[in-house]
Amino acid sequence: MTHRTRTLVATVAVLAALTGCSADGSADGMTDPAAADDVAALSAEGGQAVVGDDTAQDTEGEDGQQVVQTAHATMTAPDPVAAARQVVVLATRLEGRVDARYEYSGAGEDEPGSASLTLRIPSRSMADLPEDLGKIGEVREFQVATENVTNAAEDLDARITATELSVERMSGLLGRASTTSEIIEAESALTDRQANLERLRSERARLADRVALSTVDVEIYAPERAPEPVEEGPKTFLDGLETGWTAFTAAVRGFLVVVGVLLPWLVLGALVAAVVVVTRRRRRAALTTTSPTGTTSPPPADPATVSPAASPAASPSAPSGGSPAGPSGNA
Repeated sequence: MTHRTRTLVATVAVLAALTGCSADGSADGMTDPAAADDVAALSAEGGQAVVGDDTAQDTEGEDGQQVVQTAHATMTAPDPVAAARQVVVLATRLEGRVDARYEYSGAGEDEPGSASLTLRIPSRSMADLPEDLGKIGEVREFQVATENVTNAAEDLDARITATELSVERMSGLLGRASTTSEIIEAESALTDRQANLERLRSERARLADRVALSTVDVEIYAPERAPEPVEEGPKTFLDGLETGWTAFTAAVRGFLVVVGVLLPWLVLGALVAAVVVVTRRRRRAALTTTSPTGTTSPPPADPATVSPAASPAASPSAPSGGSPAGPSGNA
């Protein structure tokens, strides 16, 4: 064996030994409790896990905060449909997209039409979006709501890192499995961890997309059809008094409208009730003057025709002879 051959064999042996040590270290890394501490330290240091692309790093702000923005814009334009098409061109120029679009061309001068769109605009372009929309039509209202998701993103990154280490450990255990039961158990555990890892990566990607692209709802009306802006609540006592009086008068008007609608029916119901009451009274009066057999009762007897025997006014001291006693007795 030549010197070159011996050198080549020694090099191969060293590489094989290093590969084996690396595999053992990666396989046993998760069995050591310090592995979880390494993951926590990585999260505490602000490290970002790689989730398949560089979206998580590209969507961070200057201060490292990740913010989701949601906006709503109300616009007016003489031709809402044409303005909506210009808004689509604007979204494309800003490297955004249109998720939803609705256009109504109208039915004449009385109905000039309207349009509504749901845009996804890059967050870096949100500051200039009202000015860009103002070049297409008049922006009546533009509202922006923000949500800080930095903590949620960091939590997902840490969980993804821990799951990746777990998958790597289970892959090493599967490679060293010798029996059928060990292989089946290792494959089952590896499949579960891989599914969990894919779910976390998908959730992280959705969150990164919300941060990178802000959602903007745009509604376009004709100038004479634009809705009134929503007013804020009263700030002073007089404002509250005015608001209360307005609400009271509106309630009274509503009550009067309801009464006007129900009044004809109430009058009709009163007439029907009156007819029913009169009919029942007449029927009751007729029943009191009629016998049960249907014949009319005889009139009451005249007191002069009553017989003396039946008269309670007969004197009990009258003589039995029938003639009244004289003014004087027998001589």
